[in-house]
Amino acid sequence: MKCALGLVAALSVSCGESTDEVGDRYQGVIDASTLDTKFRPTSGNYRPTTAKVRGTNVPFYNLGQVATERKDDRGVITNSGVPVDADGRPYLPAARAVNTSYEFAEGCVTGKADFDVRTDNYPETVQWPVFTNLPLTVTGNTTPPVLPLVKVTRWNGTSSEQCNAIKDAASLTKGNFGGGAGDTTIALRAIIDVSANLNPLRADSAFGSSGGWYRGLQLAYLDGGEIPVDDQGNLKVMDGVLVSPPTGAPTSETPVYLFSALPGEEGWSPVVRLRTFTATTAKPASSYTGLCTDVCAETELNISTLTRYSGVLFAVGSSL
Repeated sequence: MKCALGLVAALSVSCGESTDEVGDRYQGVIDASTLDTKFRPTSGNYRPTTAKVRGTNVPFYNLGQVATERKDDRGVITNSGVPVDADGRPYLPAARAVNTSYEFAEGCVTGKADFDVRTDNYPETVQWPVFTNLPLTVTGNTTPPVLPLVKVTRWNGTSSEQCNAIKDAASLTKGNFGGGAGDTTIALRAIIDVSANLNPLRADSAFGSSGGWYRGLQLAYLDGGEIPVDDQGNLKVMDGVLVSPPTGAPTSETPVYLFSALPGEEGWSPVVRLRTFTATTAKPASSYTGLCTDVCAETELNISTLTRYSGVLFAVGSSL
């Protein structure tokens, strides 16, 4: 069993030390209280939110929203946010992904086969990815916002290492384990609190969090999947609308998210370009079942008529 070292503010206390540990030293778990507020649990739980797509309820984990940036008369950015194009539509450059997650698709050598949560710190049957940064709280109105985006880089040539021997990106890139970097893609991987409860997306859902490492610290993350990049270097987004109740509506009326695609469909993206719309007393927010662009049903909202954008929303959903 191990005694944790005071590496960074993100360090939490671990206990115990193993005399047969292989590879990078285990340093405990991250201190989730230092994460950006978008990635912290509410009252110890990560609870899914529900959107509607063509009449189907779609649960998703809401990883926060980033508003569009604003500029003063001199063109100086006055708040942190996402840029907008000439038509006022927000977009997200792939270059905004500043964290790297190294993954090991070639596999690893199995150590202890049976993981016992009571006595073992981590399993030795899979090699978790290692991250170069944590999404920590930042201050300053014009500081770039913290985003759950990562550059996922495949690391080749370490299949002879014991599973989870690699726990630190620095030791990996210094050559301690050999191999080298391969292809890189962009994905949503939101680092979350290891100790918090993750309420399931649905009663029958098999989707859950995954394990990872940062400087020897254990973490958990929600994998929103790969995000394609277009020819302009921007991330593929999905259209969405947040329908708000009218002013003075009863508190029982709540906002409703409408998305344009289901998880697993070609149009799905974990990055949602979000418009806003206010419902009326005659047609409350709860009456809407989806979006449309041409021929619309009575319960659908024509997205082509909506021009108010609030920013981008990060959503992790799954068909599993």
